[in-house]
Amino acid sequence: MELVKWLNVKRKEPKYRETRFGIVSFVCAILTLAYFNLFLMTLDGFDVFSNLFLQIIPFVGIISAFLSFTRINYKKTFTWWAIALYLFMLICFIVIFFVEFATYMKP
Repeated sequence: MELVKWLNVKRKEPKYRETRFGIVSFVCAILTLAYFNLFLMTLDGFDVFSNLFLQIIPFVGIISAFLSFTRINYKKTFTWWAIALYLFMLICFIVIFFVEFATYMKP
């Protein structure tokens, strides 16, 4: 009888937290995406923040995303979202480059 009771008891799964590196990576990706949208809407951007938001912050975000994968027993949902946002921005850069190159070719 004790064996049946022991089998019917639901074991609680430990709740895993998000890694801090993953959250930092996601915040960096959101900031970069916001500046990228602002840059595309104004077609001018702010020269002071251009190096910061298009080079330094994405670099920090990608490094923190890779560091997040080294953590064990943590969820990595924000890390995957951040990497997906960085890939989306990379695809946008490539598409915009090819469209501009095809439209404004120099002989």
